[in-house]
Amino acid sequence: MDLELNEQQVMMQEAALRFFDREEVVNAARASRGGADAALWREAADMGFVAMRAPEGKGGLGMGLMEAALICEAAGRGAAPIPIADGIAACGLLGALEGQAAAELLEESLSAPISFDPQLGCAQLIWDDDALHAVRPDGKKQLIGSGNAARQFFEAALIERALLRSAWLVGAGTRAIEMASAYATERKQFDQPIGAFQGVAFPLADSITDMEGGRLLLWRSIWGISQGQADAGALSAMTSWWTATTARSAVRRALRTFGGYGLSDEYDIHLHFLAIDRVALAEGDPEDRLVVAGDRLWAGARAALPDAGETGVEMGFTPGEEAFAAEVRRFLETAVTPEVREQARASTDGHIPELHRKLAAAGLAYPDWPKEWGGQDRSPTEVTALGRVFEEFGISRIPIGCTNMGARMTMKFGSPEMKAEILPRLADGSALGCLGFTEPGSGSDMYAARTRAVRDGDDWIITGQKMFTTGAHISDYILMLARTDPDAPKHKGITIFFFPMDLPGITTQPVDTLQDERTNITFYDEVRVPDRYRLGEVNGGLKVMAAAMEIEHGGEGYHIYHHSLMQAAVDWASNADAKGVRPIDKAAVRARLARARTHMEIADLMCRRVTWAIEAGRMNRSIGPMAKMFATEIYMEDAGDLAALAAPGTLRHETPALAKIEESYRQSIGQTIYGGTSEVHRGIIAQHHLGLPRA
Repeated sequence: MDLELNEQQVMMQEAALRFFDREEVVNAARASRGGADAALWREAADMGFVAMRAPEGKGGLGMGLMEAALICEAAGRGAAPIPIADGIAACGLLGALEGQAAAELLEESLSAPISFDPQLGCAQLIWDDDALHAVRPDGKKQLIGSGNAARQFFEAALIERALLRSAWLVGAGTRAIEMASAYATERKQFDQPIGAFQGVAFPLADSITDMEGGRLLLWRSIWGISQGQADAGALSAMTSWWTATTARSAVRRALRTFGGYGLSDEYDIHLHFLAIDRVALAEGDPEDRLVVAGDRLWAGARAALPDAGETGVEMGFTPGEEAFAAEVRRFLETAVTPEVREQARASTDGHIPELHRKLAAAGLAYPDWPKEWGGQDRSPTEVTALGRVFEEFGISRIPIGCTNMGARMTMKFGSPEMKAEILPRLADGSALGCLGFTEPGSGSDMYAARTRAVRDGDDWIITGQKMFTTGAHISDYILMLARTDPDAPKHKGITIFFFPMDLPGITTQPVDTLQDERTNITFYDEVRVPDRYRLGEVNGGLKVMAAAMEIEHGGEGYHIYHHSLMQAAVDWASNADAKGVRPIDKAAVRARLARARTHMEIADLMCRRVTWAIEAGRMNRSIGPMAKMFATEIYMEDAGDLAALAAPGTLRHETPALAKIEESYRQSIGQTIYGGTSEVHRGIIAQHHLGLPRA
C-alpha cells in the first residue's frame, strides 16, 4: 500500500480546495435551492475541472479518474451547487466518442451544465431507443452516438459518475463533521463545551471514521479498475452504497450537534444536509446498490468500467509481499497436518507448541524482527500478508501477538542483560509472553492500576492482581504495568516490567468466557522481581506504554478475523440445503453478503493504512484508534447479522461454516473490548482528529 499522492495530484487538489472553499461558492449554494449555478459551472470549466477527463486533443486535460475524484471531493466540501461529478463523467464520455454531435456538445458543456440527471434542469445524456441522446433543457432530443461501443462507453460513464459522486459525498460528509466539531468546541452548556460530552463527541467520531473509510474504499475501487481486477465493478457499487449511506448519517449527526440552530438559516450546515441528500439519493435507494454489488460478486453480472488511467497510489500488496505470503502458504501446507488442523483454534487454546517452534525455526513466527534477534527484517506489510495466510489455516496468532509486544519493548527499552536472557528464548519458540495491564477495578483505564512495585535493594516487591491475562497459563514472561509511586499523578507513577512467570508468589486462575476460550486472573503475592527485568526509567512507564499501544491500537490483530467470517458465510450460502436450494441464489442474501464484504474491505484498508503510515513516517494519534475501533465494531455487526441470516442453522452448528459464523459472533464482542474499548478509541478520535475537548 502507498497512499502518497504525487506532486501533480497534490497541486490539483490544492487548487480545487482553494476554488471551492470560497464565500462565492457558499452564496451560490444558498441561492441555488437545488439547481445548478451556471456561473459557478463556467468558472469550474475555466479552471479545467469539467473537461479534465476528455482527451487533450478534444479540449480536455486527459487526466485520470483519481484526479477527478480529488476535484469532486473538494467540490463536496463546499457543497458546490453544480453537477461536477456528472459533468466530468459526461465530458469524458463525449470525448471518447467520434462525430460532430459529440464534439459540439462537449464544447457547449464548458458553458452550461450537463449531467445524466433529469432533475437538474440542464442538458442530460440518456440511453434511449438503443442509442445515446442529449436532451436539452427545452426538451429537444439529439442523437449523439449508437452501437455497442457507444453503449459500453455510456455504461462505463455511469459507473464513473457514481464513483465521482462518492468522492463528492466523502468531501461533503467530512466537511459537515468538521463544521459540527468547530461548533461543539465553542458552544457551551452546563459551563462545558458540548464537544466534551460523549453523547456529542462519540457520534461525530464514528462519522469521521466512516468518511475516512469511504475515501479509502473509493481509492481502492479506482485502483482496482486501473488494475483490471475482477471485483472492480462490485467495489464501485459497494463504494456508492457506503458513501451515500454514511454521508447522510454524518450530516444528520452534524446538524443535530447545532441543535435548533442547525434548522435555521443562521448556520450553513443545512446547505450540506440538503446537498448530500440530493446527491446520495439521485440514483434511488442506496440499498439497491448492494443488490448490484451482490450480483456482480456472486451472480455473474458484468459491468462496463471506465478507463481509470494511472492512479498514483498503490492499494494492494507488492509482488514481493505476495511472494512472501506464498512462501508462508507453502510452509503451512506441509506443517499443518490434519491433526494440527483439528487442534487449531482462534484463541490461546489453539496454541500448538510444536508448530510454534517450527515456525520460529523457519523465521516465520516473528519475521519482522531484526536478524540479530532471529527475525528476517521483514516489513510490517509483509507481516500483514502473513497474517492472512495464518487465518486461512486457522492458526492462532494471539500468543505470537502478545509475545511480540513484550519482545519489542525489550528490544527498545531493555538492558543488554535482559535482551540476552529473554529474546533468544522468544525467538526460538521455547518461550512465550503475556500482558499484565488490566485490573479488576480499572478496566480500560490501565493507568489506574493498583498493583504495587516497591523497591527493595536490587529487587522490586510486586503485590496485586491482573485481570484478563490472556495466555498466562502457557506463558513464560509477563509484560506488566505496576505503580511505583503512589503519590504521583497516575500517568507518571508507573513502571513497566517484563519478568518470568515462574517466580515464587505468582498464582494463575482460569476465567472461562463467552467465546469458549480461557483467559486468566493472575495474583502476585510479594513477588520478588530483580531490577534487570525493568523496562525504561523508574516512573517512566508512560513512554514504554505509548510505544506498546502503537502496536495494540493498529487493528492489525483484529480485522483479520473478518476474512474468515466472510469466507464461512460465502461457503454456507454457496452450498445447497436438503431441498437443493442455495441461499446465494437469492438476491436478498447476496445483498447481505455484499454489505459484509463492503465492511470487510474498509476494515482491511483502514488497518493497512496504519501499517503504511508507520512505515512512511505518517503516523498520527488518531488513525490507529480509527482502525481498531472500526474493524472490531463492524466485525461484531457483521458477525451478528450473518448469524441471523443463516439462522437457525448457526444455532445448531449444522455445518463447519455455520459453526464458524456463530463462533465468530461470540468472539467478536470481545474484540471491541481488548486493547481498550471502542469508547476509549472514540474519545481519542474526537480529541486528536476532530480537535474536540477531552471528554
